[in-house]
Amino acid sequence: MSIELGEVGTEFLFQNEHVKTWSLVLEPGESSPWHRHTMHYLFIVTEAGRLRAELDDGTSSERDYALGEVVMGQKDAVHRVTNVGAARYSNAIVELQA
Repeated sequence: MSIELGEVGTEFLFQNEHVKTWSLVLEPGESSPWHRHTMHYLFIVTEAGRLRAELDDGTSSERDYALGEVVMGQKDAVHRVTNVGAARYSNAIVELQA
């Protein structure tokens, strides 16, 4: 599968020698671009909602994310997420610099 990759979030916020941070905001039905996290990362849910995650191998899953939930992501996985809920969803992404 040949996929053009985009940014990991909707807005770049900050970077230093330790972390790189992004905001991701998705309205209902909106998707992030396909992207790859080249660093270990986590995200903190800032507006709760339901996301569908699609991987470049064709698999997908859906789940609800609670306000304040912290989730560790998988480095180097190519994926995109879609807001399949009825309200806006957002999170803060923290990539850990090696």
